[in-house]
Amino acid sequence: MSAASIAQPSPAWIISQRDDLIWFIGSALVGYLALALMMGGFPVFPIQVIWMLGVDGPHVLATVTRTYFDREARRELGPALWTIVPFVLVGPVAGYFGQLSLFFLFAVCWQHFHIVKQHFGFVMLYKAKNKERDKFDLKLDRWFLLASLWVPLAGFVIATRDWGQPWAGMAYRGALVLYAALTVVWIGRQVLKSSRGMAMNVPKLALIVAVVPLQWLAFYHAAENGPDGIIRAGITLGLFHSLQYHRLLWFHNRNRYSGPEAVERNGLAARLATGPWMYMGVAILLNFFLSVLPVAFAPVRDMAVAATWGLAFTHYFLDSKIWRVSGNRELAAALRL
Repeated sequence: MSAASIAQPSPAWIISQRDDLIWFIGSALVGYLALALMMGGFPVFPIQVIWMLGVDGPHVLATVTRTYFDREARRELGPALWTIVPFVLVGPVAGYFGQLSLFFLFAVCWQHFHIVKQHFGFVMLYKAKNKERDKFDLKLDRWFLLASLWVPLAGFVIATRDWGQPWAGMAYRGALVLYAALTVVWIGRQVLKSSRGMAMNVPKLALIVAVVPLQWLAFYHAAENGPDGIIRAGITLGLFHSLQYHRLLWFHNRNRYSGPEAVERNGLAARLATGPWMYMGVAILLNFFLSVLPVAFAPVRDMAVAATWGLAFTHYFLDSKIWRVSGNRELAAALRL
């Protein structure tokens, strides 16, 4: 029997085919829509307000529902929860020394690193779900995805910051050549696997195909608008990222806090996991009181914005700890792995 005649296994999804296609993959369409509107001349401000108040800001504070509000998580994380204090202070300190511009560049780079990690995390979840264990494909997917997400950002930074260094442009052109070669290898690998009837990880491929063009288009458009164009890229990519996160976190919370002993073991976190509207309402209210109001009434707005970035930094830091599936049976069970 030839390899091509072997029936392909049905794809395995994180939640379900419908949920994954809508939230983890299809939500990229929201980013494409926002980008198309901005490229077509639609004002950025109303899109930014929707993004910050209704999607991105709440996704940052939603982490509270499974960390600070979770009795068991507080015990496990311990001192890590107090990192919010230095994270909130670092921005104003940078502003005091006249380095707000450098601080915001650092903040955007860390934000992008966080987004890249999430996309790669989804790729790894789909690999685990579909039992894809080929080491060559693991390395190739890793390098192609990371290059696809980082090279566009590097191009934006080089194009919008006047460093006066010719090596920067040369290095970027070299990176583009290497990236083009890597892209050819990655596409060639998928064609080869398909032609040989090898198992194709459809959810993983769909995610990569959704996010890679969005990344390039977002930073290309951002570069056309100078350094301030970074907010346009942030909206485009952040909408996709935040919608993914909301759905994954609610899926986790519903599973983790559904047992009869959850309230006694986890405390407030379990009481807030009674429904998606409760979850989203808490996230929106936390964002409003901890991010929106402090900036609205602050005497120096830039310093207040820098301080509220500390909430995002805490989110990035805690996320790097609470989503490690390896060796964490409870997390694996909550994600139905």
